[in-house]
Amino acid sequence: MLLRLTCLLLILHLSAVALPSAAEVTTDQPGAIIIFPKVVSDQNQDTIIQITNATGSQVQARCFYINGAIDQTTGEPLWLLIDFQIKLTRLQPTVWVAGEGLPAVPPDRPPELYAGPVPPVGIGFTGELRCVVVNSSESPVSRNALSGEGTLIDRVSHATRKYQAITVQGLPGNNGDNTLLLNDVEYDTCPRVLLLNHFFDDAPDPVLNTPVESRLTLVPCSMDLEKTIPGSATVQFEVFNEFEQRLSASLTVTCFADVELSALDGNGPRERSIFNFAQQGTLVGQTRIRPIIDTNGTFGHGVVAIAEEFRDNGQTGAALNLHFIAGNLQSDIMILPNSF
Repeated sequence: MLLRLTCLLLILHLSAVALPSAAEVTTDQPGAIIIFPKVVSDQNQDTIIQITNATGSQVQARCFYINGAIDQTTGEPLWLLIDFQIKLTRLQPTVWVAGEGLPAVPPDRPPELYAGPVPPVGIGFTGELRCVVVNSSESPVSRNALSGEGTLIDRVSHATRKYQAITVQGLPGNNGDNTLLLNDVEYDTCPRVLLLNHFFDDAPDPVLNTPVESRLTLVPCSMDLEKTIPGSATVQFEVFNEFEQRLSASLTVTCFADVELSALDGNGPRERSIFNFAQQGTLVGQTRIRPIIDTNGTFGHGVVAIAEEFRDNGQTGAALNLHFIAGNLQSDIMILPNSF
């Protein structure tokens, strides 16, 4: 079983590398837009944000926390926005905790080397963070300067789960207005396909022999921050097990979705989910996530995502970046609020 598992994971990895690609978002190169798909600050956990300026001079960015926590009254995402600006010292990282932010007065450095202030998010925040590189007039520019990491930390056990932030590279066709086109002219496009190699939920870990459980966080690439209109996307899941058997499901994401794998395809018993070991009969598989395109000319429907994998009854875990394949066939649009 372990040999078959190892061979399958190797095949899946090689297949992800070998597929042709075009311009798309990345996690290993600096960009002009940076996205942290999952930021949480509640009673149980918080998030450490690290953004690095990879260039040789100071960089300014407009940043937006977007709270996608579910409103208990309406059942819909709250869609609350917190905006701020940061100035990043050349070739240096800037780090803060989402629940604490950064004070107005730098405690340990000269003001010219200080990024803050950064407002704290409130307790109960579950959502994302986006930053866009701008010039001194606060106009977006295609300066590919930003890279980063998000670290989810348990307040009690101090266990951590770290992922690479997703960056979108700016291109020469950027016209500098507040309507950012992710169309391979102003900025790179969001991915056409996202690949997740994973254990099926409740599969026994080959070493610990305890069930493995996973979560998937999805955020739409498009959004209108000026009119506070969240992006929405319907994605199709194609799930392959070790026998190359294929099953499918779909999910509509508005603003933000953070879902257990076994809940992605409905609200029935988890053991009946196509993402569950009881249904698939194999330990691991691959899920291909495809945004469904349409004729909507206002917004595209691309998504970006991260996953998390938990073991030992949730006591230990890791965050996972997905593989991205090719550029989306439909452009996405991110509209920034006007500056005052």
